[in-house]
Amino acid sequence: MSKVVRVSNGDYKIITQDGGTITLDTTDGTNNLNGRVYITGNLEVKGTTTTVDSTNVTIADNIIVLSKDNIAAGIPAALGYRSGIEIERGSVTNARMVYDEQITWALGGTSGQGTFVFEQGTQELPIKTPGIVAGGTLYVSTGGGVISVTGSSDYEEQIFTYSGGVITDGGGGVIVDDDGIPNTKAVTDYVNYVLGAVFQDRIEENDTSVEVIDFDTAGVESRVELSVDGNVVVSAYSNRTELQDIKIQGTEISSTLSNSDLILASPGTGSVKVKDILEITETPSEDDTLTDPTAPSEGVKIYSKTEAEGGSGLYFVNKSNTNDEIISRNRALVFSMLF
Repeated sequence: MSKVVRVSNGDYKIITQDGGTITLDTTDGTNNLNGRVYITGNLEVKGTTTTVDSTNVTIADNIIVLSKDNIAAGIPAALGYRSGIEIERGSVTNARMVYDEQITWALGGTSGQGTFVFEQGTQELPIKTPGIVAGGTLYVSTGGGVISVTGSSDYEEQIFTYSGGVITDGGGGVIVDDDGIPNTKAVTDYVNYVLGAVFQDRIEENDTSVEVIDFDTAGVESRVELSVDGNVVVSAYSNRTELQDIKIQGTEISSTLSNSDLILASPGTGSVKVKDILEITETPSEDDTLTDPTAPSEGVKIYSKTEAEGGSGLYFVNKSNTNDEIISRNRALVFSMLF
């Protein structure tokens, strides 16, 4: 049983018995659903549930307010600290876009309480969008996680130019897009490319460099070369070191140039001192072909060979081409008594 009651001038109320229903039927009892109910003025629905079975809902309001009349400091515990929109998905878990009051965040020196979450049951959902307009610095907080491109196909090949799975310069450079953000594999591959193709075996500035040459790669004797102004000044091998024209091998110092002099000099008033026994090996030495050396252009050459009448085995040849054996003390005494 329903009745219309006049409350006051201009105010009326439709009253039904407890549990009753009021139906406004514009279909004339048929399946014609083209009828309309117009409400001119504001509509307030007071109750716990409002159900709209419309297929298409059009709302002119540009902002929809949820959790209206909440007077707490934030969304209260009574509402689970959350408010949002839920999408019915039939026999599978519903999806929601909710504002969660309990999520704390700190980005770029700013912090806050509460933010939006997209979820499907207890599973948080990704967001599909072609871009994010930050209007300034874009901060990303991953907590203890990382930013990953998992699920993409050969993402690094969208960053650098690849051929056969390795970075290569096809003539147009190795970078596909200057603004591309590389993943870990792209960075690793690029470092390997640069080290292998550009300066892995060489440190240089203009024509001064330090270069590593290995037999397994170059097919020549392994060494480290130091070049200054394009000239190799130091070569360090596994068994010797060559400093310009000087070779140090074990305890031996020699010249790298055949038929050249090895000079020990002390400029000014200094002297060349030998603080131990000086041993002169017999000629010819390793690569000398002459038993007796040629006369010097100045000074005297002293050398050793099998002793003769002088009894010393120590010989000399001077710039005047005088060549003789230095006489030992015993022979000198004998010769002085004879002559």
